[in-house]
Amino acid sequence: MRIPATEYHDRLTRLQASVAASDVDACLLASRESIFYLTGVSYEPLERPFFLLVRPSGPLRLLAPLMERVHLQANTPHAVVSTYREYPAPPGEGWPEQLAALLGDCARLAIEPSLPQEIADGLQGREAHALPLVENLRCIKSPAEIAMLRLAARYADRAVEQVIRASYYGVAEIELFAQGRTVLTEIMREVGFDALTTTVLAGAWPAPESAQPHSVPTIADRLTEGPHIALCLDRVFGYAAECERTYFTAPPSSDARGAFAAMTEARRRAYTLLRPGVPCAEVDAAATDFLRVEGYGDYLLHRTGHGFGLGNHERPWLAAGSPETLQANMVVSNEPGIYLPGVGGVRHSDTILITADGYETLTRYPVDLAALTVLARKPLTRLQGALVRRAVGLRGLLS
Repeated sequence: MRIPATEYHDRLTRLQASVAASDVDACLLASRESIFYLTGVSYEPLERPFFLLVRPSGPLRLLAPLMERVHLQANTPHAVVSTYREYPAPPGEGWPEQLAALLGDCARLAIEPSLPQEIADGLQGREAHALPLVENLRCIKSPAEIAMLRLAARYADRAVEQVIRASYYGVAEIELFAQGRTVLTEIMREVGFDALTTTVLAGAWPAPESAQPHSVPTIADRLTEGPHIALCLDRVFGYAAECERTYFTAPPSSDARGAFAAMTEARRRAYTLLRPGVPCAEVDAAATDFLRVEGYGDYLLHRTGHGFGLGNHERPWLAAGSPETLQANMVVSNEPGIYLPGVGGVRHSDTILITADGYETLTRYPVDLAALTVLARKPLTRLQGALVRRAVGLRGLLS
């Protein structure tokens, strides 16, 4: 399953119309996601920059390292490809000189807001305007993109299912991180694989460290009491989804139960506003204002949601400071969280399509407390886990 060639042509046509309407001579792109969005070609830039120039009419023009020429010409037959020698290169043969030649008489440029300063410095003498032209196009998903996001959501569900199935009281993180490899193998077998655009990060953040949503557990960490957060962030042929669930490997405490119930109600309130025409900031307020009234105001660390597409985090932002309004065919998350020091964090997250009159949840793993409380001893799973731990050298952790 891939984006059809006709859609890339449509994206270029729409971007060219935006360039013309912006009163600039051309749009210069250098981010990997923007170039992938317009060409479908995957690559790893490392320290060697890639550039894509879009004028109001005419073909795409790519500038890339010489070593990438054959790869790009084979995968972007509709683009004109030029190259520079290397990075760094002798005077006259590097990307700054070749970029100047590519830009030619372009005096007014639209550039991405994320353009690296090193590249922006090379545009001296030209009038550059940071305009999110490609980002604006990416906010609204096409039917083909929605199909890709559904696929990614299905595997995100599958990974969370695998993580929770592999869980028991005392399970080590390595046993749960290993589930991502299982799902990646399923993707390879069922739909194919591109190593640069297909990834699976799956695991669980154990209590009480789950109260720090961006902490990084070690492979030897164990899941015992408290709320843990199982998650999968994946990309399948470039398109991203996420599924996250708070779950327990021991009977939850009263504090954890209360936070879980409040988080669930905050999500319900946000869901009631997920439809075209609703300001993103109102969705965030529906969840966070309720949690503050419930006494959790000091334990809120992030916004209610964010967008999905080629990135796991992109516009629109369901946040207090967002100026945007929901539109049909946007894809967002709904994930208000509560983070209790010494106890743990509670957060569910889903990948959600905004439809013409509401929403559709693309990730569908169960969300109720009963389904997310894992108390079985699972002797076979424990034995398999012991073998995984031994394989990575975690000696002394075979109980």
